[in-house]
Amino acid sequence: MVARRTVLVAAALGMLVLGAPDISRADAPAESALAPASSSVVPEALMAGLAQHAARFEEMKRRGAFTMTGRMEEVDGDGKASDTKEIQLRSTPTPAPMDRITNVIRYTENGKDKTADAQKRATERRAKRLGDPEKQAEEKKKDLKLPFLAPEQARYVFSVAERDPADASRVRIAFHPKTPAENAIKGSAWVDEKEREVLSVGFSLSKNPTFVDHVEITIVFGLPTELGRAPSKLSFDGRGGFLFIRKHYRGTATLSEPKVAF
Repeated sequence: MVARRTVLVAAALGMLVLGAPDISRADAPAESALAPASSSVVPEALMAGLAQHAARFEEMKRRGAFTMTGRMEEVDGDGKASDTKEIQLRSTPTPAPMDRITNVIRYTENGKDKTADAQKRATERRAKRLGDPEKQAEEKKKDLKLPFLAPEQARYVFSVAERDPADASRVRIAFHPKTPAENAIKGSAWVDEKEREVLSVGFSLSKNPTFVDHVEITIVFGLPTELGRAPSKLSFDGRGGFLFIRKHYRGTATLSEPKVAF
């Protein structure tokens, strides 16, 4: 059961970060219904700018340190939390070997402090990861990337879905992969057409991994950094399991104290 839970949570956290954004503005989740766009074609200049932001996001993933405070719940059939885990950690990248050091500041399971155990597991996982180049390569292949990244764009179909009537520079772009894959996503993103940056993105996996039935993820890019807007909040809701044992998880997290480590 632990392995199945790990697969589901890993799928949800695949792009790095974890919150419920303000749905009253254009940086709200992709499902909000505002003014329909007059044209479904995404301007080339906007796609080029979003490609640059997506490239900077890859740099953030590689070089960015951050503090994350998160909460994950297992949900019962009535929608109530039956198991709750809370964590605060500091994640710091290393240039050589390229990896991350996780410092667990606090971790609890249903209110019981298990910080020491969590730190031990994090340290052991890092040691195992560094000692297995094949596993590192496999994880890299499964890494989820924004569809706006230049090398990713050819895999997707994009369209302008709507504009914020209160601010026409805020546009929702819908996307889906031409061929579903575990490392390809489907959904939409609110973007700033003037700044050519992603404001928020809501998506699900286009092809679910084994034991995962469905997962919905929302990422809000609300942290200003020297590399551009960085993720500030993330939320996910996922379901999965094996045979007749089904599980439902939901989680939120906020990111703070961003820093380019090297």
